[in-house]
Amino acid sequence: MNLNRIRYMFGESWIMLNRRLGAAVISVFIMGLSLLILVIFLLLTLNIAVMIDRASEELRIFVYIEDGIGRDRSQEIQLSLLGMNGVEEVVFVSKSEALTTFKEALGEESDLLDALERNPLPDAYKLKMQHDMMRSDELERLAGQIEEWDGVEEVRYGEKWFERGEKFVKGFYVVDLVLGLIIFLSVIFVISNTVRLTILYRRKTIDVVKLVGAPSSYIRMPFIIEGAIQGIVAALLALGLGFLVYYFAHRYFPGITFFQLEAALLFVLFCAVLGAVVSYMAMRRFIRI
Repeated sequence: MNLNRIRYMFGESWIMLNRRLGAAVISVFIMGLSLLILVIFLLLTLNIAVMIDRASEELRIFVYIEDGIGRDRSQEIQLSLLGMNGVEEVVFVSKSEALTTFKEALGEESDLLDALERNPLPDAYKLKMQHDMMRSDELERLAGQIEEWDGVEEVRYGEKWFERGEKFVKGFYVVDLVLGLIIFLSVIFVISNTVRLTILYRRKTIDVVKLVGAPSSYIRMPFIIEGAIQGIVAALLALGLGFLVYYFAHRYFPGITFFQLEAALLFVLFCAVLGAVVSYMAMRRFIRI
């Protein structure tokens, strides 16, 4: 394809857009609103996924040490914990620190602890795990292995709550995938019908061009380019409206986030390809070129 053909196709696409500017604006607006539903859904999915990751990062494993084992054995346990696969950080928590934290958690009811003659809490090590190790089977295996060590009294990581949370996360992603697929197919349906109506509106013009002997590529490409341009503009419109939704929601939920620049550009590119593909399919099905 030479340079003159490329210039002609882009020029023809621009002429077609200018001739039916009002209809093109309406088409882009409809496409943008349908894409806005997809953008909001993706934002909700992104922020829930971020919340799940933050919650998993806050989870710690507590290894409680037996009283009277001695400093040397306690340090050996710490070094062994640091050498375990998947352990990212090990922090020593003395019994006095644990009691202070417990009192702060009780608040006004902390006076109840003043009646204690001695601190009943043991020393402990607080473990931070790598993200890929935050699975119930891995944590259960790790806890069982550590509990067999000499000088270790108990290992806790909230087994029941973690398993419930893991089931909830799996269920969320399954439901999210199904809903995402439904929304995605609905968006494609709306966009494809909008493009088809646009092409059918100019069917007579296309028939005339065919009668004068214009090659199929000369007829197809301007419509495909126009579909890509409409996809880009509709994607930018959806992202702009989505950012407004994010801006107002951020006032009430400060922790939420928006798409990164790379993700936004990828979304625009996807919509451009979608617009071009839908235009191509509409041309093949309805115009029979």
